[in-house]
Amino acid sequence: MPNYQQGYEDGRSAQRYSAQTSSQFGKGLGTLIAWAFIAGTRIAVEVLVAAPFLILGFVVMAPLDFLGPMLGAVRVTGMVLVAFLAFAGLYWLKGCIVALRHRPGRLWLLPFALCVSVACLLPGWLVRSLVISSFPTAGPLWGWGLGLAFALFAFGRYRFTEHSAPDLMDWSYSRGYRWTNK
Repeated sequence: MPNYQQGYEDGRSAQRYSAQTSSQFGKGLGTLIAWAFIAGTRIAVEVLVAAPFLILGFVVMAPLDFLGPMLGAVRVTGMVLVAFLAFAGLYWLKGCIVALRHRPGRLWLLPFALCVSVACLLPGWLVRSLVISSFPTAGPLWGWGLGLAFALFAFGRYRFTEHSAPDLMDWSYSRGYRWTNK
């Protein structure tokens, strides 16, 4: 009888261990899938926010056939460099906007409109086009609604009227601010 009891207890604990292990595996797999989904969503949003600059880099570098294949290292590096310089130009204009807002008059509205159209409205239009082309059964309201929501998201992200810039673009922002205050 003791061997039977021992075997019964061993079998019960082994099943419990197996259920516990599969539960932990399921939680770990769920966490991994959630992390991958969140990371993929963040990357997609970042690409859409940076899309105007990446498109500009492509438009500038595409006709330069002497640089090699379209997706070659030299041409892709050039595209990224052009996109970076355009992004730096946006933050230079943001520095000008913030400095001009402290002056009397409404001269700051011109660079503000340029920045908003390039950095907010263009990505919003791209999202609208993506929604309409990906989901043909969706009505135009969905396309315009999601495009407008993304444009507002980009506007909130850039904060064109506040005295702030990411660390990578602080040099460009401060040069625009100082240039306007001369």
